[in-house]
Amino acid sequence: MNSSNVRVLHVCRSESRDGAGIGAYRLHSAMVKEGIDSRMLVIKKRSMDPNVIELERPSRGVLLAWRVLSRRLLRLQRSSNRVFHSLNIFPTGTHRVINRLGGDIVQFHWVGASMISISEIAKVRIPIVWKMPDMWAFSGAEHYMLPGDPERYQEGYTRRNRPAADAGVDINRLVWAYKRRCWKDSQFTITCPSKWMAKCASESKLFCDYEVINIPNPIDLEKYRPVPKNEARRVFGLSNDKRLILFGAVNATKDRRKGYQYLPATLRALSESFGPDQCELVVFGSEGDDNTFLHGYKVNFLGNLSDENALVSAYGSADVVVFPAEMDNLPNVIKEATACGTPCVAFDVGGLPDMIRHRDSGFLAAPYKPLELAKGVRWVFSQPADALSRRVRRYAEELHNQSGRVADYLDLYREVLQATKGKGSNTGCGG
Repeated sequence: MNSSNVRVLHVCRSESRDGAGIGAYRLHSAMVKEGIDSRMLVIKKRSMDPNVIELERPSRGVLLAWRVLSRRLLRLQRSSNRVFHSLNIFPTGTHRVINRLGGDIVQFHWVGASMISISEIAKVRIPIVWKMPDMWAFSGAEHYMLPGDPERYQEGYTRRNRPAADAGVDINRLVWAYKRRCWKDSQFTITCPSKWMAKCASESKLFCDYEVINIPNPIDLEKYRPVPKNEARRVFGLSNDKRLILFGAVNATKDRRKGYQYLPATLRALSESFGPDQCELVVFGSEGDDNTFLHGYKVNFLGNLSDENALVSAYGSADVVVFPAEMDNLPNVIKEATACGTPCVAFDVGGLPDMIRHRDSGFLAAPYKPLELAKGVRWVFSQPADALSRRVRRYAEELHNQSGRVADYLDLYREVLQATKGKGSNTGCGG
């Protein structure tokens, strides 16, 4: 099968609003660039891409109503895990749109927040390859486990293994059981951007019998590239006389999982070697006061950066990116920063070891220890900057090369289509 006759329909809530949507759109765009007939179905289209299809307005209204009701139902569960939760239990009709649009492969991405119901996923008549942007597909309603959470997805959600601090209705258990019932006869092929996520999916009670493949996310390495530091800093009016430490994420300062709360202690430890007269902090993904200081270090807030040229300038302006996420898959911030040749310091969790070679292209700190993050920043500052930047960029080219990752997906699609030839469609419970 040639790439020209493989028809792929990507399904994701958005193509631009969040990390999962951006990652999905990048894969779609890379496939189009490689000559694949690729389209993308989203709830609300924000790009001008003619290959991105927006759900009809009546459908969008239904999804909004279910999302509001889901939020209210989720309040019946009191959980210590504050990450986003999705029920996806109400009928949406999205499966009918998918079946009507057709194609050889349906590539699922982030479909939470009631984009398609759990039961409707089983009614998609086209082979599904599901890229795991997080843990929702094989967990309950939660999208990530956090430090200290029991890994219920491994043995199944029971009354016995519910966290002691949780109360109210165990919605996570009910949603997990519903997935198990609806998908018992379904045939998915699972892809995971990180080795860690692939391991989690393979060890999960729901997907332990499924094929799970690790394929990293691609990025446009011509767009995300090293740029002259002085020019990058000039874009934002940043100092040329100080070392700049960059932190960024969607909802950067408020999303606990991204780890902004670890920065004060990190800077306090760093001040023993590099004081506020030598370094400044730069933050994107959040608004803030220009006169903000964190442990004496000036904080430069760049706001929300949706323009990719601005993002390249932000990464190019920094001497180091500190990304103290408590858990993450294959985060765009690290992918983008390393493509721009900027070394990163992060906790040794999730998929971060896939992206950072410890003490070679960056530094992996012992989890949740700010002193270790500060140690990593000092290590970066001790390296010859140009040589380190070249190593960082070279590894990003190996991991996130567009044509290479698209070829990986094409090989997988061929296997899936060959294996499903002559087999029936997905079947599951009603609802």
